[in-house]
Amino acid sequence: MRYLCLVYLNEDAVAALPPGVHAALDAECCEYHAQLRHSGELVVGEALQPVSSTTTVRRQGDRLLLHDGPVRDGHEQPAAIYLFETQDLNGAIRLASRLPSARLGCVEVHALAARAPP
Repeated sequence: MRYLCLVYLNEDAVAALPPGVHAALDAECCEYHAQLRHSGELVVGEALQPVSSTTTVRRQGDRLLLHDGPVRDGHEQPAAIYLFETQDLNGAIRLASRLPSARLGCVEVHALAARAPP
């Protein structure tokens, strides 16, 4: 099964990390990313731009409504996405719990709906 993991962090707290701590976290993330790729469990893993670059799109009938910023404001902002291929939810949770950035925020794990055959 495939699971989408959304990493949420407080952008201000991450920006306030000392440069050495930030660099060590980045290196740890890159190392874990490489391990996941090598194992075949990682389909996609990408960091997101700061929440200030977000645009929310809504449709109301024929009208298109655009809003600068995320759907909701909160203490933590979406910071990265991961798409895992695992046997079950427990496998996805195991992988998500090992994401280095999870220590600074949280990770939502979403099972993807089954894909229709082509």
